[in-house]
Amino acid sequence: MMLFVCKDRFDTVLKVFYFFTVLCPLICIGIACSSPPEKNGIVSIGPNITEIVFALGANQQLKGIGDFDDYPPETQNINRIGSYLSPNLEKITSLKPATIIVSGEIPQLKELSQQLGIQYHSVPMDTLQQIYDGINLIGEITHTSNKAKYLITEMKNDFQKLEEMTKNLDPVSTLLVVGREPRDLSSIQVAGGSSFLTEILRLAGGKNVFEDSTQNYFEISAEQVLSKAPEVIIEFRCGENLTQKQLDALFLDWKALDSVPAIQKSRIYFILESYGMRPGPRICNIAQKIATLLHPEVELGL
Repeated sequence: MMLFVCKDRFDTVLKVFYFFTVLCPLICIGIACSSPPEKNGIVSIGPNITEIVFALGANQQLKGIGDFDDYPPETQNINRIGSYLSPNLEKITSLKPATIIVSGEIPQLKELSQQLGIQYHSVPMDTLQQIYDGINLIGEITHTSNKAKYLITEMKNDFQKLEEMTKNLDPVSTLLVVGREPRDLSSIQVAGGSSFLTEILRLAGGKNVFEDSTQNYFEISAEQVLSKAPEVIIEFRCGENLTQKQLDALFLDWKALDSVPAIQKSRIYFILESYGMRPGPRICNIAQKIATLLHPEVELGL
């Protein structure tokens, strides 16, 4: 009788041993394999946001970027996930990012982030201070805060040097045109006093004829151009691959307002650089270019 009892106990011990040494590890492995992969990396939408991430050396964290994010050239190798107006929610979901960063608000992405438990950051960059704050925030998100501080210091130093060169020059009254249709002066989009373009114009030795406006960008008529009588017109045609013939045609459009000093003196200039209105690390370059357009008589040493 004792033999059978001992055998039963021995079988029980074997079963317990088998469960903890063989079955339990297998079950745990199965659970681990079936668990959803952990979210990681960043999705960014906005050419300036993506450019800043690269400038901070955090591009390895990028899992997806916007369709129009084009700088630096290495962006060509990263997944495209749509645009502001049409983000590819299915693609973004499949990438399983931990963080989404956008310039401005994208309600669809904000809602998706809440549903999936993804961090969502909307980074406004309408003024120079907001640009600096945005770089700092992206530095915190990507764990590159020291590089962010260094980048901001470099930008501020460049602006300070430019301001020193232009501070004793008479400010040139300037109209900043950010959009209009060719052969049409009835509806002109311009930059107002709250835009970072107005700030860099001031540093470059200019004065926005609409600097008293509290709007960043708004629409004006040809009559308002006449009334403001700017000495210079700078028209932003960022990223447009225009021929000289096309530029000449855009220039001739303004001849309809030939009483305006800028038109009388043929001081109409075009900014074609794709980053011309991009609130990012290269805005200093645009400020320097504007300075040479406004004050060609001065050796800026840039």
